[in-house]
Amino acid sequence: MASRESSTNRALVRRVTRVPAEDVPDGYPFDVDADHALELVVERRRADGSETVRAFEAWPSGGHASSRLARVLDAVGEPAGSPGALDGERVVLESRDGAYRVDVDETYALHEEATRAGVNTHALAELVVAAGALVGLLAFFLAWTPLERAAVPLAALAAVVLAASLGYDAWQTRDRAWTPHPLPWAAGGSVPVLNVAVAVAYLARKAVAVDDSADADRVWRDVLAGTVVAFAVGLALAAFDLTFPLGATVFAHAWALAPVAVFLDGRSARHEHAPKRAPWLAGAVVFGGAGALVYLLRTDGLQ
Repeated sequence: MASRESSTNRALVRRVTRVPAEDVPDGYPFDVDADHALELVVERRRADGSETVRAFEAWPSGGHASSRLARVLDAVGEPAGSPGALDGERVVLESRDGAYRVDVDETYALHEEATRAGVNTHALAELVVAAGALVGLLAFFLAWTPLERAAVPLAALAAVVLAASLGYDAWQTRDRAWTPHPLPWAAGGSVPVLNVAVAVAYLARKAVAVDDSADADRVWRDVLAGTVVAFAVGLALAAFDLTFPLGATVFAHAWALAPVAVFLDGRSARHEHAPKRAPWLAGAVVFGGAGALVYLLRTDGLQ
């Protein structure tokens, strides 16, 4: 029961504000014995999405090196005199009578676990994935040059390398924030052109999940923005004979990445209301980076 409770009460601090103790709601069931309090606005993850709640910690007027607030800061690896550093940090909440405060012991455990994962989860297979993606890009590039005969064997090599390395690395990855399923990644790695996009998506998602898991659900917004830029740059370069092979390579792979990123972003928890994935995915498949741009603008709140 305890592990399930701590899992559902994992939260991301969105805002930190120092307030008078009188601003703590009447009937708040946790002790806030100080002239001021620290109000934490946190995004709490739930099985059906997320919700924003408030938690309070006493802010002693002085000598708070052994206070709960100091322990909370120590749990996330910040000095006792910097309460504002909690903004953007991951914490675990404990609840009582519908109210919340930070669970110090569970927050310590959360960050210790994340530190171990960051050390253990990165692997040499990631370098093989990156190398396979570069071989796939080279194969496509050579298809538009006098060395086109080398394109087919290189594309086949990339497909084998990416299918094997993506599947193996996903099988080996057991991170607190992300445990990928090997089969879909390996299948995506076996399809020429698409496999480069899948490799980029995998490496981006894993890097954020392991090293900065607080932003793991938002990585696709950045990938989508990069896809749109690459799509436009590739189209511009393809307009000139001298740069056509490079432009075609960038353009085609940005087109392939667009639906991959749209699909994965649609499944992420960054959306307050999950977008309807099917029409947006179809738009990205048909229009590439242009469809990804419209999706990105709509899901980021521009109507």
